[in-house]
Amino acid sequence: MRSAFTASVLLLCAACAAPPSGPHFVTLKADYGCGAAEGLGCGLAIAPVLERIDGLDGVAESRASWDGQWFRIEVRPGADPDAVAAAAAAVLEGDATCVAKSRGEAAAGEPDRWYSAAETVALSRHEAGVIASGLSATVESEVALAPDDARRLQDVLREELQKAFEQAHADGGGVHRLWERLPESWPRFEARLAEFLTPAQAGQVAQIVEREIGA
Repeated sequence: MRSAFTASVLLLCAACAAPPSGPHFVTLKADYGCGAAEGLGCGLAIAPVLERIDGLDGVAESRASWDGQWFRIEVRPGADPDAVAAAAAAVLEGDATCVAKSRGEAAAGEPDRWYSAAETVALSRHEAGVIASGLSATVESEVALAPDDARRLQDVLREELQKAFEQAHADGGGVHRLWERLPESWPRFEARLAEFLTPAQAGQVAQIVEREIGA
């Protein structure tokens, strides 16, 4: 599987060099889409991949697209673009990376915007918002909540998930870092629920969230 993927990537890079007067780039196609938000790249999976590519010989900088489907690599002056493409392709596995089930469509990416390793946290923040929205909808379908409480719940979910994603990025990235960080947010999440929900409601909400994301 990996050798076939690498070969297809190299074919895509054949005409990616910029004019001689400007920077040279190679563009590789892979699949680092986020399972939780369709049309969004998995920032936690992409970040360490970009860091590895940035460390390759001949690479000035690497960036990924909003949807996680394309990787753009700037080639250092004098480096061989084909050699850089081959080395980067060996890093890209092209596998789906996020394990959360789909909870909605991601916002469209900005045209011509590419994300560096450090900037991929923006993808994760957006993912946290999509997950929070989906979780809130699930909770509302099972628990009777006042409109203000439902809105506050979505805010709390988004804030706690964003914090867990950001901490996972700070730890070095990788999806496994999120699962390491989520348990730490659980007591704080339950305490925040108790501020505006009844004990019965808070217990129901906590059970649903734990069921849906395995916190």
